[in-house]
Amino acid sequence: MKSILVVGAHGIPDVEGGAEKNAERLFPLVASRGWTVCLAGMKPHIHSDHYRGVSLRSSPSLGVPAIDRMLYTIATLFHAVRMRPDIAHFTCLRAALLLWAYKMVGCKTVVSYGANCHSRPASGPAKLVMGWARYQLRLADEIISVTPALARKIDGPGKKGNIHVIGNALDRSEHYPEGLPAPVSGDYILFVGKISRKKNIHSLISAFRIFAEDHPQMHLVIVGDWGKQSGRKQIEELEDERIILLGSLPRSKLASLYRGARFFVNPSIREGHSNTLLEAISLGCPLLLSDLPENRDLRLNAKHYFSPGNIRSMVSALIRANANPDAFRVDPARFPQWEKIADQTISLYESMLSDDGVRQPSGAETSRA
Repeated sequence: MKSILVVGAHGIPDVEGGAEKNAERLFPLVASRGWTVCLAGMKPHIHSDHYRGVSLRSSPSLGVPAIDRMLYTIATLFHAVRMRPDIAHFTCLRAALLLWAYKMVGCKTVVSYGANCHSRPASGPAKLVMGWARYQLRLADEIISVTPALARKIDGPGKKGNIHVIGNALDRSEHYPEGLPAPVSGDYILFVGKISRKKNIHSLISAFRIFAEDHPQMHLVIVGDWGKQSGRKQIEELEDERIILLGSLPRSKLASLYRGARFFVNPSIREGHSNTLLEAISLGCPLLLSDLPENRDLRLNAKHYFSPGNIRSMVSALIRANANPDAFRVDPARFPQWEKIADQTISLYESMLSDDGVRQPSGAETSRA
């Protein structure tokens, strides 16, 4: 039985984050197909030894984020030395900081490349970490990009035609039980995601306040953790009762918010294959999204898009969607389920471990950037 060590997702289940959502949906399906899967997470986010066939391990924690990340990196590598997995799957670029060491252990390596991978950190140490991790992409056996647009952005020497586009998927209805009470009522616009500059939340708030002048009954509901340099104080000082900050919520409690929203907005200036957009589609929530190449890869009708750097464009989009929300729903049948994503990922794993050296997995798109 072939084994996989998942590195980079902080934990499962019900942990906020794109890598965590992907891991929660994908790897139990991989385990159900006969693969031995171990996910290495961080102590605050791991609450049991197993989850739906995936074994879970947590690293030591001292409660200091920077130190905990270092402990996680070292402890996970030591576990790889003991486990000797056939494949180490890094769920984000930062997790691949010691990819070279995993190669020395004898692991085949896969790196999942998302929007955060392509961001340029402002601080010196973070720049060095991400720069070193990006350099090591040339050592990876395979790279998974979540959208074609991001695949085209992967640059640097050493590419071997090993970039595969495998996105995220829609959830099934059983992932979101009905009947749970919503934390808010009335008419509201919904945003879900980490509150950060890259999510462009300040522009959304500015556009909403202009929109609300003619729609005083409307509220803006914001769900998510505060990121670094998110301008939290600036938002809280507005003291606008129409802006409701709910903080972070377990994914299982989001269904009632999606179902009750007049529409969902993603105003990001940097994005991958957004899980929150796909969650909104899964639950029939009308949506608007920023006009980024990664969002354009969804191939929705032009009416769904707006310029994230243009407040007037955003206000116009809010007015359009509010006038006829039903016209902004998206047909879920256009998007894959997680079973298909599992098939593509497993096919990639099998091609890595096969003796014939065939690279391209059946069902997965290969992009040569």
